[in-house]
Amino acid sequence: MQSIILTIVFIIAAILHGIAGMAFPMLATTSLAFIMPLSKVVALVALPSLLMSLLVLCTHNQKSIGQEIIDYLKNYKLLVISSVVGSILGVKLLLILPISWLYLLMASITFYYSINGLLNIYGKVKPIKVVANKNNMMLFGFLAGLIGGATNAMSPILLMYLFSQTDDKNRITKASNLCFLLAKIVQIYMLKNQYLLLEKSEYGLILLLTLFAIIGLYIGIGLRSKISTKFFKTLNFTILLILALKIGYSGFLKF
Repeated sequence: MQSIILTIVFIIAAILHGIAGMAFPMLATTSLAFIMPLSKVVALVALPSLLMSLLVLCTHNQKSIGQEIIDYLKNYKLLVISSVVGSILGVKLLLILPISWLYLLMASITFYYSINGLLNIYGKVKPIKVVANKNNMMLFGFLAGLIGGATNAMSPILLMYLFSQTDDKNRITKASNLCFLLAKIVQIYMLKNQYLLLEKSEYGLILLLTLFAIIGLYIGIGLRSKISTKFFKTLNFTILLILALKIGYSGFLKF
């Protein structure tokens, strides 16, 4: 039964990740944290997340994949570097802090940002504007890495910065997934002891779930080119809002 739940969660999260460029780590983590320890969930989700971020970077390219990654690194190097530094500290927090604190912090940030984003789309409030300078790039990269390393929820902080900088769907998707990719490498290395605790059957499950996730990812990527920028943003903010409510509820239950 647990394997069926895992498969359904991974496929749905992967389709949404392909469309919106995010959602897989957050949706999979918050869903699975109800049935297994968070540190184990983060380790389980990290490997397919890494592969999916790499595949996202390989799609809709104007140049060769190598040249595109180099270009994004040049433009977003401070965001990427600071997110990796934040991820290192975030994983340490995952291993020492009460999970309820991390969940409520993540839920508060995500809830505020998603509500503000949805209201802004329909002209009810002014958008959150972040000045695109080096200091803010480092600040938002670090905060995204810190929260992401501890809870797999880098998306809200990264999107807060990227949506203020550009409306280009592919640029937002690729810049965020470049940060996801490097953060996952850090996460996997620092959680290596968690992988040693997994049973042999669980390694096979990871491989199977990764396969389903890749299929879902490509379905989502195919759908992304058919949607408008407004729908793209609405989908992102709606996913974040649902996750915020779910994460907040989880945090209160764990007090």
